[in-house]
Amino acid sequence: MSIVWLHKLHVTCAVLTAAGFLLRGWMLWRRPQWLRRRPVRTLPHVIDTVLLASGLAMLFMFGYGSAPPGWLIAKLVALLVYIGLGMIALRFGRSAGQRLAAWIGAVLVLGYIFSVALTKGPFGYLAWM
Repeated sequence: MSIVWLHKLHVTCAVLTAAGFLLRGWMLWRRPQWLRRRPVRTLPHVIDTVLLASGLAMLFMFGYGSAPPGWLIAKLVALLVYIGLGMIALRFGRSAGQRLAAWIGAVLVLGYIFSVALTKGPFGYLAWM
C-alpha cells in the first residue's frame, strides 16, 4: 500500500472518529437511547482500530528509529488523555456536569491532536499564540 493512500485512510479515520465523538456527545444529551444501538457502540471501535493501525503502519514505513519525533509523542499522550476524558463523558461520568466538562475537555484535546498533526510540532497551534 502506498504511503499516500495510507495517509488518506488515516486522515479519513481521524475525521470520522472526531465526527463520531461529537455525534455521540449530541446523542448523550438529546437521544440517549440511541447510544445503546449496536452500530453506535461498535463502529467507533472499528474506526479507531483502523486509525491506530494506519498510524503505526505509517510510522513503520517512515522508518522512525528508537527516538520518535516530539510531535508524535505529544499526539500519543494527548490521545490517552482524550480516551480518558471520552470514557468519563460517554460512560463513567457520575453527574451531568461531570459528563459535560469531560466532553468539552475531550473536544479541546481532540482539537489539540489535530493541530499537532497539521503543524508537526508538539505545541500545535498553541505555539503561534
